[in-house]
Amino acid sequence: MTEQLKKAFAGRESFSRQELLDFYRNYEPDLKETTFRWRIYALKEKKMIQAYSKDLFSFTYRPVYKPEFHANEKKIITQIKKQFDDLKMCIWSTQILNEFMLHQPTKTVTILEVEKDALEPVFHFLKDLLTSGIYLKPEQKELELYVYDGPPATIIETLVSKSPIQTIKKIPTVTLEKIIVDIFTDKQLFSTYQGSELANIINAAYSKYQIDFTRLFSYAKRRRKEADLMEYLLAYTDIPQNILND
Repeated sequence: MTEQLKKAFAGRESFSRQELLDFYRNYEPDLKETTFRWRIYALKEKKMIQAYSKDLFSFTYRPVYKPEFHANEKKIITQIKKQFDDLKMCIWSTQILNEFMLHQPTKTVTILEVEKDALEPVFHFLKDLLTSGIYLKPEQKELELYVYDGPPATIIETLVSKSPIQTIKKIPTVTLEKIIVDIFTDKQLFSTYQGSELANIINAAYSKYQIDFTRLFSYAKRRRKEADLMEYLLAYTDIPQNILND
């Protein structure tokens, strides 16, 4: 059955859930929906297929993106966990974007996102801990004068509810879907990564790693950028239209 499946969808960038169901029902006309869902699960577990969304799949295997951490992020998270129990947060460094860029920036920053009510307590805690380079939701002038032209900096921002994050080695951090939406949405904070570089980042990420477009657009909708992001991806990236419009 595996060979027939691959042959049926050979040369296809993607195929729909309905097409997959039709394939199986050619051999098993009475196949139940519950059994079909288990077939999909088994194919995913064997890394034979990957989901672009709940209704679109591909035979091209791409690993899930897992960012690396540096000493600074580990130190910050370790101390915050000791001080603020059960705080929802997310941390990452813009240095991880270098993997996807043609032009490497000379300055990177650490982004720490926490729940809205914890912004100021975390800010003051980190100022005492790190003494310098801590900025709370900086505006454009502050970014230009101190963050991007100064020593290593940590920026504290609000964590959007239901952000698509992941935990790696007990550290809450970004997913690829969150990175794409955030750098597209916050053009002031991520000014270094706009223009043609933004398209480079997205194209490189898409070609190398798995992207869940249902999760991507769900988060973009929470940031009120769903339509704008869709328009941008269709116009400036190499992601196939049928995947974006699924």
